Amino acid sequence: MNLPYLSDHTGYITGVFIPIKEWESIRKKLDLPNTSKQLHREELLEAFEEVKRIRKGKLPKPSLSDFLNEL
Repeated sequence: MNLPYLSDHTGYITGVFIPIKEWESIRKKLDLPNTSKQLHREELLEAFEEVKRIRKGKLPKPSLSDFLNEL
């Protein structure tokens, strides 16, 4: 497998590029979860719970600027 390296403007190697097909193969061999889907799911569930607490008055309503600053 010939993988291209990633480097910064000084030539310092900062990473390696792994094609998605190769990554999926590695992920399956190591029995790693598909973290992006799992992470998004967990973040959405957490957000829904936060909205429930806001609606019940247990958390203050965030301002629009607070919301935008979190992005």
